[in-house]
Amino acid sequence: MRVAILLAKARGDGLKLDEQVAFFIAKHIRSNVRELEGALKRVDRVLELPRPGDHARASPKEALRDLLAVQNRQISIENIQKTVADYYKIRISDMHSKKRSRAIARPRQVAMALAKELTQLSLPEIGSNFGGRDHTTVLHACRQIAKLRETLPELNHDVNFLLQVLRN
Repeated sequence: MRVAILLAKARGDGLKLDEQVAFFIAKHIRSNVRELEGALKRVDRVLELPRPGDHARASPKEALRDLLAVQNRQISIENIQKTVADYYKIRISDMHSKKRSRAIARPRQVAMALAKELTQLSLPEIGSNFGGRDHTTVLHACRQIAKLRETLPELNHDVNFLLQVLRN
């Protein structure tokens, strides 16, 4: 699907995009269409210009070096738990505990939702990192946080801030 989007966008912009380059971009940029378009423009810009002192073209890998570095920097579930615990002023051990008070359960749900969004881990893998919880608990946490973000501006702000901190 991402390859088709890239090829269609290139055609629409009048660019000659090699199919292998499109596959390379699609393989490495997996987040959203906007980032795909940005990668396409960057590759086109870099491949169009010869490097100083030599007439060989740069590779797509060189053109996307900084984007690939960000993509390859995996965000760990431990880092998410530590960041959320620090933000909400709770202990990391509370993320694994069976405590169900809102002061602990809500940050735990936020951390689970962030783990789902920022990592490639499955729901059972995320649950096991939160005290052996079931995948349905993680799914419930993700849905609950998504629903609450629509009605609670302060929670939406918290999640956006945590996303920004974790991505940088």
